[in-house]
Amino acid sequence: MGLIEDEVDEVSRLCGNVLAQSKLITCMSSLIRVDINQTESRQLTACLRFPADYPRSKLLLEFKSKTMSLAFLERFTKICDEKATEFVGKPQVMQVLKFVDAYLRDNPLCIVTEEIFNIKKLLEGTPGELKPRQKTSSVGLTAKGGSFYFSAKFYVPELYPVQRIDWENCDCNLPLPLVRFVNGQAKEIARQCVEPPLRQSSANQVFIPKPSLERTLRFIVEAMKGFPEERCPACGELSLPEDSTDVVMSEDDGRYVIRMFCGHVYHQACLRKFMSEPPFPPGGKICPAPKKHPRSDRRAGSGKPALSSGNELCEQRVTHDKWGLNDIKSAEAKWAHQQARIRELEEVIDFLQ
Repeated sequence: MGLIEDEVDEVSRLCGNVLAQSKLITCMSSLIRVDINQTESRQLTACLRFPADYPRSKLLLEFKSKTMSLAFLERFTKICDEKATEFVGKPQVMQVLKFVDAYLRDNPLCIVTEEIFNIKKLLEGTPGELKPRQKTSSVGLTAKGGSFYFSAKFYVPELYPVQRIDWENCDCNLPLPLVRFVNGQAKEIARQCVEPPLRQSSANQVFIPKPSLERTLRFIVEAMKGFPEERCPACGELSLPEDSTDVVMSEDDGRYVIRMFCGHVYHQACLRKFMSEPPFPPGGKICPAPKKHPRSDRRAGSGKPALSSGNELCEQRVTHDKWGLNDIKSAEAKWAHQQARIRELEEVIDFLQ
């Protein structure tokens, strides 16, 4: 028997034992094909062919996968091709297969290679950064906008994408209402990627889990970019101060910010004044912002910006769990009472003068 026949025999005897989560599909001198199924996402088929002058030349390698991105497979093929160079002149098949299996185990983030690439591209030209950590199967994100930042470590689970990414704590210097919104909405986006909606459009529709890393991180990056540029719809000034150290944290301060369900951020004093002064239209006040907000609560979970022509008014009712001032009669009565008090004071002043 020649060297190739010996290796074919060795692979047929040892492959299942050496590579625990593998299945030998084809084992011939013309082609060796092995399926490696480590997890739901780390599934790969390795095809190995012997060149005419083997073993003086390295094996010819090809990888296929239904769960891993083409970008990763192309990069992985180059890595394995370089590794195979070390085995030239010696039996190569089992050495290459063991390297493939070990690489997939030691690099669990290989299943999100394309998502990581897309987020890094989104961060280009910004002070933010993305740090993949293979040992902990996590991705550290720092997203920035002006002097504000959001930082957290996102864990990619073993059963991704069937399971969503997760994170426990975040470090953020936005006002508390906005921290709650960014963190809470990001978790909702990740949840909707893996859990079917309570009401599906069709009874025969089958829910398929979607990758949650890019959708979640994209929302955070774009939200952090947008907040420093947002203006209070009532006064037209920036909702947040340019210097993050000047952020108002006291709920009693008029410059304390409140985010409405339409997505726009008001100063508390501006909102109070806007809601308490006429006109009081039927159905309640309408947000005066000159355009719809890309992160309105009506678009919760999409992780995508709203499609807008750029000149559409917000036209959503100004509602909030703390500011549900939509009772027209009560608002008008309160306004009338305030005006009466002002007139009384003016009359007293005129009398005294």
